[in-house]
Amino acid sequence: MTRKLLLLVCCTFLLVGTAAAEAIPCDRDGNGTLTSSELAAAILDSLDARFMGGTVEAPSPVDLRDAAFIYEHWDGRALTITDSSGRATTLTRPLRRIALFNSDTLDMLRSLGLEPDRVVGVSKYVLEDPVFYPEYQGKANLGSIWSPDYEQAASIHPDAVFLYATLSESSCADIEKTLRSIDPGIRFFRFDGYRPATYAEEARTLGLLLGKEEEARRFLSFHRSVTGTVAGVVDAIPVEDRVSVYLESWHDYKSAGKGSGYDEKIELAGGRNIFADTAVEYPVVDPEAVISRNPDVIIKLVGAGELAFGGYGDDDRSSFEQVLRAIGDRPVWNQIKAVRDGRVHIIHTDVIGGPDYFIGTAYLAKWFYPDLFGDLDPRAIHQQYLKEFQRLDYDLDRHGTFVYPA
Repeated sequence: MTRKLLLLVCCTFLLVGTAAAEAIPCDRDGNGTLTSSELAAAILDSLDARFMGGTVEAPSPVDLRDAAFIYEHWDGRALTITDSSGRATTLTRPLRRIALFNSDTLDMLRSLGLEPDRVVGVSKYVLEDPVFYPEYQGKANLGSIWSPDYEQAASIHPDAVFLYATLSESSCADIEKTLRSIDPGIRFFRFDGYRPATYAEEARTLGLLLGKEEEARRFLSFHRSVTGTVAGVVDAIPVEDRVSVYLESWHDYKSAGKGSGYDEKIELAGGRNIFADTAVEYPVVDPEAVISRNPDVIIKLVGAGELAFGGYGDDDRSSFEQVLRAIGDRPVWNQIKAVRDGRVHIIHTDVIGGPDYFIGTAYLAKWFYPDLFGDLDPRAIHQQYLKEFQRLDYDLDRHGTFVYPA
């Protein structure tokens, strides 16, 4: 532990040692419920003290602000929420200083309309992407879950830190343990923000936690309009009649096995993953196995590793074209049905790997069943998501490269 970090630990423990147990602000009788009369009395006392020379001890502006939030959003009571790790946390104050190692949760919070000034620290990946995250440039750099900057995280005094629930659990556990030793008052929340199975519930929980319930309902209505449209068609297709799919990550011959996020997305779009019988989540497969299983469709991911191009900051499609040609040029792959029929598609992780997975799922569904999804417009869905929910002035007709061929 560095000398600077040690000083932070000592100072924090001094503060914690003198702090009293928190109750709901302005709950005068201490019964755990802030009533309308108690809130009204607090407001009147504050006005009297500020403008009329009153002598009654008035609540601080912070207490009054927090009390109003609790009364409006939490029915005047402490809130207990359960995150995606199964841990329950009880709050008697709203979260005002949020640090996020999890950029996927940040995207979801932006969809819910979280005010940027409530975020005090973000992962380095957010700061490396000014096109998609313009309003978070200048926030404290927390590093990553694999290489956290503990001194920076402690110095911004967050009241809450958001980590992943299922991604790199050991790394997230280490971050929590270290920061908790520095400041026992920090609350820790575990959400993923990218897994289809927990996506809607996480959005609802975060909406309640942050006082964005109506915004969460509106966003999930949009989300359901996309996923419901796809499900309404593919659910009627018998399993044996569904197209077979080989998905390959940005690493050649690395695919998706049963239980992985990409296996789930293939299934949501109505495909049959040819490596769903593999126990490993992301197996490295033999090229001969792909040839022998003869998929109807091939999906290749780009946007990371040696294929870190495309996305919001890259308008050039030539790299996508090169990847497509390279797949067709693999030895004997011209015998695979997908290659022979021209059903190889390239997709960027920005529209399928994270919270916007439903956009990528719409693309997959349209590629899998073009005759059944003639009216589905994934590009329009993407544009609406950016404008209405990510609040970005970004024109997909002019910028970005996400799929090829579209």
